[in-house]
Amino acid sequence: MAGNLPEQPRRDQAGADTPRPSYYVRNPWRNVGAGAFAGASTVLTVTTLFYALGRIPLALVGLSLLVAALAFGFGMYARRRAARIDASIFGGDR
Repeated sequence: MAGNLPEQPRRDQAGADTPRPSYYVRNPWRNVGAGAFAGASTVLTVTTLFYALGRIPLALVGLSLLVAALAFGFGMYARRRAARIDASIFGGDR
């Protein structure tokens, strides 16, 4: 059935010849960025909880802060990549 589509572009209500791409675009960097920020937040929350209960030594707190900082930095990188991909798809207007 997919091979029976017409070759001409469909006209939308505004009369544009080419259809505008939909807002939802599969961009895996959005999920990666959100996951990195969630991971950093989880590491900080768990570290704070266990340090407050006295179950984690101070050296591991420093290591956890380093891991959280690295996850946050990777989240910023992923967010920038997602914005770059969206800009290339939408013509740089976003």
